[in-house]
Amino acid sequence: MKNIDLEQESVWPSAEQVEEARENLRQRLIEEDLERAARSEAVNGLIKLLKVDRETLRRLWIQPLLMAGATLDMALASIAKSQFLPN
Repeated sequence: MKNIDLEQESVWPSAEQVEEARENLRQRLIEEDLERAARSEAVNGLIKLLKVDRETLRRLWIQPLLMAGATLDMALASIAKSQFLPN
């Protein structure tokens, strides 16, 4: 059997620490919801601009960029930029 070192025992967080962690989690969830809403709005704008449905946008525009190593944000920005280039 191992000897247990009492100083290495886990220390439970205080009530203040738990409440602070909860508040941080709530804030992160709110920020993620806002990011998701902004991304959805961007996708909806691209769908209207390109006059395609969501699946076509994903399959023909977004998926190839993701497979090439772009993030979703990079892909959406690139698609939008390509559509707003001056003639």
